[in-house]
Amino acid sequence: MLSIHIIWEGPYTYEDAIKLNSESDYGLYQFYGDHIMYGNDTLLYLGKAEKQTFGQRISQHNFHQWTSSCSTIYIGKIASNVVLDVSEWRSQIDLSERIILQSHAPTFNSASLNNINHSGEDTRVLNWGKRKRLLPEVSISRWEGSYGVGNKLSSKYFIQKSNKIGDV
Repeated sequence: MLSIHIIWEGPYTYEDAIKLNSESDYGLYQFYGDHIMYGNDTLLYLGKAEKQTFGQRISQHNFHQWTSSCSTIYIGKIASNVVLDVSEWRSQIDLSERIILQSHAPTFNSASLNNINHSGEDTRVLNWGKRKRLLPEVSISRWEGSYGVGNKLSSKYFIQKSNKIGDV
């Protein structure tokens, strides 16, 4: 099983987040604010910055039009105990975004919510640091949709029964 580790930092204001333009400012970002249905300080959007820095990517959003409240942004960077080549690093950013989207369904995300398919069935995402409201560990291996691993369990496992009727 592939484990993708993400180290989260924040909170950042929008003004501070658009200044994140160094060679290490790539990964995932979360946007929090108030939502009329889901309440205060809720996860509104999750995005990725894999070909542009956080500053470049975040500046392309109109977050101020999404909510009237002050908002906060958290950034997450891929961490590994080995040096990843660029294609593997980008793949981990993309896959972790899709797995987190599938498991959290942020309010303002619409793309990539239902197209995880079989990719990621053997992957878990571990969220470390200031992850805000993200679960510490997520995967789709228990997702019960038509592509989920759970649908394959019936052919491999069976429910254990008592050897004696009436045993409690």
